Amino acid sequence: MYTTKNIIACFLFSIGILICSFNNSIEREYVSAGKLDGMTSLEDNDLSLIQLNLKNDSLYNIINENFPNLELFNGPASYHRIIPSDSYTQIEEFLSSNYLFILDHNYQRPSDSRLYWTETRQGSNPTGTWTEDEGIEYTCACIENQASDCIKLGYDESWYNPFDYWGDAWWGFALPYYDYIQEIRVTVRGAQCDALPLWSESYMGLKDDNEVWSYDYELSMDYADNTFIVPFTFNNGVLMPTIGSDDNYVVDFVRYDFFYSCIDSQDAISVSASSQEDCSVVEVNWELDPESISNGVRLYRDSNLIFESNDLNEISFIDYSAEDETQHEYCIETLNNCSSSDWVCSQGSLKSKPESVSNVSAQDGDQLDQILITWDSVDQAEGYRVYRDEAWMTLLYPHQNLEYIDTFIEPGLIYDYCIEAYNECGDSSLACDSGFSSAYLGDGNFDGSIDVLDVVTLVNFILSIEVPSEDQLFWLDINQDNNLNVQDVVLIVNIILA
Repeated sequence: MYTTKNIIACFLFSIGILICSFNNSIEREYVSAGKLDGMTSLEDNDLSLIQLNLKNDSLYNIINENFPNLELFNGPASYHRIIPSDSYTQIEEFLSSNYLFILDHNYQRPSDSRLYWTETRQGSNPTGTWTEDEGIEYTCACIENQASDCIKLGYDESWYNPFDYWGDAWWGFALPYYDYIQEIRVTVRGAQCDALPLWSESYMGLKDDNEVWSYDYELSMDYADNTFIVPFTFNNGVLMPTIGSDDNYVVDFVRYDFFYSCIDSQDAISVSASSQEDCSVVEVNWELDPESISNGVRLYRDSNLIFESNDLNEISFIDYSAEDETQHEYCIETLNNCSSSDWVCSQGSLKSKPESVSNVSAQDGDQLDQILITWDSVDQAEGYRVYRDEAWMTLLYPHQNLEYIDTFIEPGLIYDYCIEAYNECGDSSLACDSGFSSAYLGDGNFDGSIDVLDVVTLVNFILSIEVPSEDQLFWLDINQDNNLNVQDVVLIVNIILA
C-alpha cells in the first residue's frame, strides 16, 4: 500500500521504453564523515585546499579507490580536502578540471588562530525559506529515528509532479567581533530522503549581499556531515548558508566554525592619582599608547567602576567621592571589541586634616614666674593653636620654635594647656598637659612665704569655715595624703619654726 507521499518516478529512456518505479519511504543510517586533512600529517607544511565534485558513483569510486586516505565516506558529493601540495598532480591524473579545483595553493591550518567561535542551528529553525509549490515540510522523515527538529526541502504531495518541488532554506549566523578572519567552516548534517534519483540534487551555497547563491556544494545523499571551508561571503554582514533541494533533502542541523584573530587592547602607559594635595577631590590622570587598538577606558577605585568613556582624548578624572583618611587604589584599563587590558594602578588620597600633636609638655613648678609649653610637629599642619583652660592664647607656625611661654600666671595655680594643629582641611583633636609655676608647699595664700596666715587658712579649711580651691588643696596638703588635717598644721608650724 502506498501513501500519497509515495512518488511514482518515471524515466523515459532514449530507446523509447518507459520504466516506472514506486518510491517507498526509506531510512538513512548515520555515516561518519572523513577528516578534511586525512592525507596530511602534522609535519606537512606545504598544503593545498582542494574541492572534489564527485557527482556520480563512477567519479567517486575512481578517487576513493586510488586515494583511500582522503576518507571520502559520504558517497557521491562535493568534498573539501586538505592535501600535501605535491599530491595534487596525482589526483589530477584521474579528474579533469571540471571536477577538481584548487581553492588555496598555500593553505594554512587554523591552529594558530587565537580565537574560535562555533554556533549550531537546528534545521527546523531557519532564518527564512522559499518555495513556489509548497516544497517545504517540517519533518525528519527518513532520519526521524535519529534526529529531531528538522526541515525537509523539495517535498510535494502531488505524485504527478515529481520534478517541480524545489525548496530553499537559509540560516543566518552573526559573527563575533574580529580583526582578521582565518577560516570559516560550515557543516550541514542531513540526508536526501528520495530513493530516486540515484544521485544528489541537493546543494549548499552562501547567500551574498545581492541575495544570490554562490559557491555551490553538492550534498551527500547519505545521512552525514558535509563540511566545507567556505569563502568569506556575507549577506549584510551575516553568514548565510543556504540549502536547496528538489529531492526531499532533510536538514538536521547547520553549524559554522569561525576561526579568527582579535587584537588585544594594550595596557595604559601610566596612571597617577593625587595624594594629600586637595581636601575634597582626588585627580586621576593617565596616558594611553596612541598605537593601541582601543576604543574605550574604564577607571576603577578600589576595584569598583567609577568612570568609563569611549573618548580616548579623555585622560583625566576628578573624584569627588573619595573618602577622608583613606588610601584609595585607582586602576585604569583599556578595552576594545575583543578584550580588555590588564589594570595599571596608582595610589591616591584626599589631603587630611593633621593628626593630634604628641609629647605636649607643660612645666610643673620649674619656674616661679612662667610656664614653658612644648610639643612635637606633625605632618600636614599649617599652624598650631595654643589654649589654656579652653581659652585661646596664641598661634604658632611650623617654621617657628614649637614652644609657648606663659607669663600671665598666678603662683601655684595649675593650668591646663592644649595644642590644636590645623590646616585647610580641618583641625586635629586637642592634645593637653597641665602645668604650674613654682610655689611652696604650705603657701596656702600664694603670697610667696609660709607664715601664720597660712596656718590660719589651713585651720579654716579643716574646720570647714572656708572651702579650699583645688590649688589650695594641693599646696596645703604637706604630706600629700590627699587630706587636709592636723598633721598638715603640725608640718607647717615646723616649717615656720625652722
